[in-house]
Amino acid sequence: MPAMIRVVRSLPVRVFPLLLCSFVFTCRQAERSRPNVLLITLDTFRSDRLGSLTPNLTRLAGESVIFRNASSVVPLTLPSHATILSGLLPPHHGVRNNGSGAFPADRPTLATIFSANGYRTAAFTGAFVVDHKFGLNRGFELYDDEIPRDPTLGDHLEAERRGDVVVDRALQWLARDDERPFFAWVHLYDAHFPYVPPEPFRTRYAATPYDGEIAFVDEQVQRLLGFLDDRRARDRTIIVVAGDHGEALGEHGELTHGLLLYEPTLRVPLVISAPGALNPAVITTPVSLADIAPTIAGLAHVAFNAATDGRDLSAALRDHREPPAKDLYAETEYPTLYGWSALAAMRRGTQKYISSPNPELYDLAKDPNERRNVLSDERRVMRALDAELKTLRSKATTVHPSQPDAETMAKLASLGYVGGTAAPRPEGLRADPKLMAPLFRKFEEATWATTAKRLDEAAAMLEDVVQRDPQNPVFRAALAKVERQRGHPRRAIELYRDAIAFAPNDPQGWYNLASAFQESGDMKRAGEAAREALRRDAKNPDAHNVLGITYLHDGDPARALAEFQSAIAIDPRNARAYNNLGNVARAMHRETDAEQAFRRALALAPDYPDALNGLGALEIDRNHHREALTYFDRALQIAPQYLEARLNRAVALQLAGDTRAAIAEYRKFLQQSANTTGLARQRDAARTVLAHLEKTL
Repeated sequence: MPAMIRVVRSLPVRVFPLLLCSFVFTCRQAERSRPNVLLITLDTFRSDRLGSLTPNLTRLAGESVIFRNASSVVPLTLPSHATILSGLLPPHHGVRNNGSGAFPADRPTLATIFSANGYRTAAFTGAFVVDHKFGLNRGFELYDDEIPRDPTLGDHLEAERRGDVVVDRALQWLARDDERPFFAWVHLYDAHFPYVPPEPFRTRYAATPYDGEIAFVDEQVQRLLGFLDDRRARDRTIIVVAGDHGEALGEHGELTHGLLLYEPTLRVPLVISAPGALNPAVITTPVSLADIAPTIAGLAHVAFNAATDGRDLSAALRDHREPPAKDLYAETEYPTLYGWSALAAMRRGTQKYISSPNPELYDLAKDPNERRNVLSDERRVMRALDAELKTLRSKATTVHPSQPDAETMAKLASLGYVGGTAAPRPEGLRADPKLMAPLFRKFEEATWATTAKRLDEAAAMLEDVVQRDPQNPVFRAALAKVERQRGHPRRAIELYRDAIAFAPNDPQGWYNLASAFQESGDMKRAGEAAREALRRDAKNPDAHNVLGITYLHDGDPARALAEFQSAIAIDPRNARAYNNLGNVARAMHRETDAEQAFRRALALAPDYPDALNGLGALEIDRNHHREALTYFDRALQIAPQYLEARLNRAVALQLAGDTRAAIAEYRKFLQQSANTTGLARQRDAARTVLAHLEKTL
């Protein structure tokens, strides 16, 4: 006899004689007989934070079905959301890490099936990591991923926007007058590192800022629930609240998530509210986030029409039964980016097996904190779960870093690589991530120091981890990034070249090298590295940007224009591409086009000094020298070390007839640029003009 779920509070059940209304929130209108669906995903939300920190979520859970043992399939945002929306495990949808790949265009998702069934659909995301370029936008009439990005950075993966802004956008859409039922996905990213909650949560949780982010997220969830209450729509809305993964907060040596597969990063909150269809209850059977999509479809009586790895739990929930037990899969391919071994896990009941170079088996009923590896005592259980894992993973296509071929090494040599023979670690020799956790923790601390602009501290920590794991491409690239910010371009280029030698097919690595060459003024090599990046990923808008800049430098504005237009076609919110488009239009004496491009860049990134500098240069072209100064002043207020704007300001002052101020500005430019490579020609010109101006006094 199937186990019965524990019902928290029974609700009166009305029997409808009309089979036509077998699932009904209200039968008064055909459209209103179909339920709305609101999916709220809470990024980086530990299951144990559901409680006193979250009064609104706790209240919702008390009125809903709450799953005490819900498990993520991967502790990473993009692949986990791909699973939530599709019901497919990462080996079957192919999205294994953040920032790479895209969800396949031929696989259905909740958005595609609800759209096909006449629903209006929209998504409101909190982070660039689920940007539309990664393929989750299919089926959504509106995919609101307008995440502010810093155009001075080439890597936008950590760009985010606060949950209150996300909810503001969602509420505007929900309030539209539309008779169709809706499917809306709202993604709240706030609990992700860095933990910087807004007031009053920042002060209230000064000692535990992660908890402050959790409390802030809870408040944003209540805004959505309150809207439904005000519109009297709760009784006809299925509400699903799910974490995508948790956060380690130091447990098992991991500060954040992604590296390991222990419960702090896999166990997540999961709550389903469907008034009139489901009674409040507590489910103790372990379930997977892969079960969400088919269960939502089942509750809404919408056919999924596709094979999924997840299960439709709706029948069991309606019948007040615990769903049948099933093995739960989880993985992380994230360690492979560091040259370490991937991990996979299989859970059967309370037994959890983690496959790694040093495998582990835990009995979560007796050992919920996973402290005692019982593998040696339970060999039969281990073999059974390991066989299940191998069967599942054998059907997946897993691409690991390949050995650098002769062509790649020749290209690196042409770009100055002198490191000798390098290669990724062979599969069987990759380190166990749990043994690398102390090193990874130091890397995470260095990342935090980098974010806080404590660059010398970050560089010292990163130098140490590079020495301790010299074949690690991520460590080298992180140190290179810090060295660029510290004004050491040659060291950065050396590190980027080494990183590529260990990860030769990483397009981001080639882009990083191209960008570093560009900053150093070596446009020839910047172009060569950008072409290598695009050979591996033709849809990298920032690589198109770098290549366009090299063409502009070489006096070929037409080819430069084509590259910038390609970048914009790939990423219409790329402020850097619009700024570059403005520069090339100005070089082609198309002032109106240039001004439009610069202003579009500023609309996307209001504090973008390069676009302000571009508008100032246009005003100089128009002989509006005083107007030009206002733009240069704004650019320098944002970026006091912006040398091009400093030089342009000196030129504007000179042309405006303010000789003394121009002299002071030229001197300041020469002082600030003394140790900057790539500006020798500008310094020579500034010295010549300065000498002339000083003679006129």
